[in-house]
Amino acid sequence: MTIKPIFHSFKAKDLLHIVPRLIVAIILAQTLPFKFGGAEESIWIFEQIGWEPWGRYLIASIETVATFLLLTNYYIFGAVISLSIISAANFLHFTKLGFIVNNDGGTLFILSIIVIFCSLWVVLYWNMERVEKKVSNFEFEWNEEDEIGEDN
Repeated sequence: MTIKPIFHSFKAKDLLHIVPRLIVAIILAQTLPFKFGGAEESIWIFEQIGWEPWGRYLIASIETVATFLLLTNYYIFGAVISLSIISAANFLHFTKLGFIVNNDGGTLFILSIIVIFCSLWVVLYWNMERVEKKVSNFEFEWNEEDEIGEDN
């Protein structure tokens, strides 16, 4: 098992999954000091859902793992973890926290939407690549008789 960094073999088409991975990793990484450091906003959020302090540390630890995985060749696991964690966070925005948290203008909610779309893109792109590799082994021959819509 070898862990390779994000740019170990870079091709132009790889930008389609590298850029969303970097976006998610940056967004997750920038929140970690606030969660681990006990920033007032983080404490307030986790108090609202009844998870302070253990939940804050648990979520920050899981996000740390996801951030590191997104930067390696095991990025699919990081994308699935980030998609799961942020989907739960969005659920809490819709149910308990609201869209504007401590007068942030909705920044946390908007960042969570960005993480959801980028993580989902990474998962879907990874799956699409797997399907292409499997389908490339098939050979199809088309005959004129196989054309759809022609009357014979």
